[in-house]
Parts: sequence; structure tokens; C-alpha cells
Amino acid sequence: MDGSTVIVGAGSAGGALAARLSEDPAHEVILIEAGPSYLDLSDEELPDDIRDAGEMSVDAHDWGLTGYFIEPAAERELQPYPRGRVVGGSGSVNAAIGQRGTSDDFARWKGAGGDDWTWDGVLPFLKRLENDLDFGERPYHGVDGPVPIKRYHEREWAAGVQAFVQACRERGFADCPDFNAPGARGVGPTPRNLRAEVRASSAVTYLREAYGRPNLTVISDATCRRVLFDGTTAIGVEFEKDDGVETIHADRVVLSAGAIHTPHLLMLSGVGPADVLSDLDIEPVLVNEAVGKNLQDHPMIPVVTLLREQTDRLGARAELRFTSELGENLGMADDMAVFPCVMEPSTLNLDVETKGLKALTFISNVAKPHSVGWMTVTSADPHVQPELHFNYLSAPEDMQRAMASVRMIREMAEQSPLADEVEEIVMPDAETTADDEKLEAWIRTVVTTAYHATSTCRMGPAEDRDSVVSPRLAVHGLQQLWIADASVLVNVPTAFTNLTAFMIGERLADWLTSDSPEAAAGRQPAAGSR
Repeated sequence: MDGSTVIVGAGSAGGALAARLSEDPAHEVILIEAGPSYLDLSDEELPDDIRDAGEMSVDAHDWGLTGYFIEPAAERELQPYPRGRVVGGSGSVNAAIGQRGTSDDFARWKGAGGDDWTWDGVLPFLKRLENDLDFGERPYHGVDGPVPIKRYHEREWAAGVQAFVQACRERGFADCPDFNAPGARGVGPTPRNLRAEVRASSAVTYLREAYGRPNLTVISDATCRRVLFDGTTAIGVEFEKDDGVETIHADRVVLSAGAIHTPHLLMLSGVGPADVLSDLDIEPVLVNEAVGKNLQDHPMIPVVTLLREQTDRLGARAELRFTSELGENLGMADDMAVFPCVMEPSTLNLDVETKGLKALTFISNVAKPHSVGWMTVTSADPHVQPELHFNYLSAPEDMQRAMASVRMIREMAEQSPLADEVEEIVMPDAETTADDEKLEAWIRTVVTTAYHATSTCRMGPAEDRDSVVSPRLAVHGLQQLWIADASVLVNVPTAFTNLTAFMIGERLADWLTSDSPEAAAGRQPAAGSR
């Protein structure tokens, strides 16, 4: 594939895509990232917050975004919404949880994405990206990919985590040694994308392997302002670097800036809802009312305890995935998860006094939420952050499942074996937990984010007016413009999103390098309002 591609955003999908496209020495790849690059450093030389996956990094390499977690927005103040601003993206600062989407997720996406997005369609790319250090010999795993996947075994868990897992077993939950196997559920070790104890982001995997290729240019500390168009054909991007404004022209443009910044860039470039473009005096290139809609994320509700044991076995090392009673009635398999994490509560936007003890926070995750939010742009200035409305737990079934999960966790924490390891249950208190009205009100004050924004530019066929990109990720109504990040997903997957983002980068790289010229050009129906 001759020619050139400019990619905006060096996160999990963008980094994977850039590395794969640059394997062809005849193809020029330019990767633009708003944050700094550490590609020339060894693992040992990386900044502490980028290297250490025991705690999430929420400020040192962050965009400083905030969002409204519940509606009405005035009920609760704006909350931090960390996003990685660094080569490697949020994959350089997150919890390094290497979960695949489930086979059920991909079955749900078939209607919008066709056979390319079924389990069988994506499995070759899930295998291509991974080097599973525990189950690589199994036919649904890979061993040659750039991203190592490992699990901490039970002897490496904090005593409180061990006790939680034992309590789950006593409640009848099955052991699950591999949550990346088809149909996986139960309790067991969390898969992590780690190299030793270092986050295996796209920066230290895909891009470090590709770094130095003469046809790959990485431009860091460069903030993209807009996509450039000739009519309805994308021809390059405009960006800021070193207090100046520069342009790069390319044969194709790919936005991989994530589910917040990709729709932000589209709107700044004249692609989005008519009223937004009109209000901001942005000349329309293409009106698409779906840009920025359908925002989904995993709402998380924390049950915070303090441990008797002082441990250095930090982060997510085990988990419980299960089908709730309500989920079963609604036909939703594996709709809930719980992560017992030894971590600083502040990384979850929680102001908790830990009294010098280690906090074991049980993160109750509504893994298949029905609630949907939105984001929009309030200024044509690219430095003004978009307005984010996550609208967590607005669907009654989401709140009901969250309440039931919190009650189950607190009950477990009050009984042996878990109670033997817990010095104190900090939140919620027993009175709140027992009362429906009080518990719902408390949850609305503490519900926080999993940092898994998706679906703001979701895929679908051209006739689907709620979609932004085709099943092969070309932007509807435009030419030579693709999106490769979690914004294209139909809804948030059951699992955490990092491996799915890697897979999206792999998937688009394959299409761009193997399709016919006509298909690879991303030709879509004629421009106009959608």
C-alpha cells in the first residue's frame, strides 16, 4: 500500500495501527500525539507514573477533563474524567487490565458491523495482538503478538483479595482461570497487559518495536486543531506545536483520539450536529446528528474497606463476573462484575480517610449498562474541553443492579472469611445499605467512572442515522477519513476496553492494507445531512 496516512492519537488503537501500517516500508505513516513521547527510553527509565501499573495515573499525564456523572447535572458537581495525554494514550496510565470483549458482545455488534465484528471475525486479531503467557497454547489465544498478557496467581494476591475470592466460591461462583476464554464467568485472576510490572501500552509494545523505521514519524506534544478537507475528502490535519500552527497533508486520515476527542475533532472540523456547527459558526462539511451521541461507560460503585494487612500487592489482581438476577430476567449474560482492588481511593475520585491503612475497594461494575449519555462542543477553540454528560444509572435497571451488588459485597465483608481481613467498612454504612431510598441517594453521590468511554461515533450501515462510521470504520458521507478507537463501538463491551482498542487498530490496519483500492478509499454515499 503506497501513499501516506496521518493518524491523530497515539493511544492503544492509534499506536497499533501506526505500527502495523509502517511495516510496509513503501508507506509513510505520521502519528500525531498531544502529549509527550518516551519511546527512546527503556522500561526502567520511564516516569514512575507511566511505568508502575500498581496505581492508575490520573494527573501527571492527563487532559484535565471533567464531566457530569449524573443527571440532572446540577445535582452533583463536575467530576474529573482522566484521559492519558502521552504517547500510549490512556493505555499508558490505566490499570493495565487486559480483558477481551466477550463473545456475547461481538454477537450484539453483528447487526451494526456484520460478520466482520462477530467473535469469529475478530478472533484472529485478538490472537495477533497478544502473547498470552499463561494460556498461549489454547487455540483461541496468541503467543506471537506484541502485547504480553499475564495473571497474578493466588499466592500473589493480598490476603483480603484471597478472602474475597474464597467468599465468592462459598456462594457458589465457579472458578474462572481465564477470563479471556469464550463464555468465561465466575471468579479468578484478572488478565493484565504487563511486561513484568510495567504497563504494556502501545508505546512500550507496538511503537517501541516500530520506533526508528524511516517511514514512521511520531510528532509528540502536538495538539490537533481540525481535519482539513477538499470538499468532502479529507486531505490532512492542522495542529499546534511549539507555539505555531502547522499542517500535514496525506492520502488518508485516521482519527484515533478516543471517544471524547475524536467527536470533538470532528465537530471542530465541520462534521457533526447542525445546531452545534451553527451555534459555533463552524462551516459544515457534513451534518451528522449522531456525532457525540450514544456515549457509554461502565458506572462503578465503590465499597471501601480498610485492611488489617499492610500489603504491596496492589492493583486489580482478581475479579468476579456474574449474571445478576435482574440481568437474567432481561436476557443479559455476565452483566455485572466486581474488582477487589488494593489502591488509593483518590484514583476513583473518592475522598476517603484511610487512617494509615491500605484500602481494599470493591468496585462494583455495571458491565452491561443501559444508560446512555452524550457529549458536545461549546466552543470553536480547540483548547476548550467538550461538555460531557455520562448520565450514569439513569436507566432504572442499572440502578437496581448496582444496589443489589453493593448489598452483596457489604454482606460478604461482614462475614468470614472476608471479615477476618477487614479492619473497617468505610462506606456505605449499614443503615444506608439497608434502606432503598438512602442507598440509591448514596450511590448517586459516589458513582464513578471506569474510564471506558465508547460509542460516540458508533458504527453502522449507511442507512443507520444513529451511526457515524461504516462497519469498516470509514466515516459516512466523506472520503479518505476513518476512525479507529473505542468511539466506533456499538456499545460499551462487557470487559474493560483496552484490548478491544488494540484489536480495532489491528482490524483497520488489515483492511487498509488488504482491501481493493475502491474499498480502501472508504467511499461512502454522497455528502449531505444524515
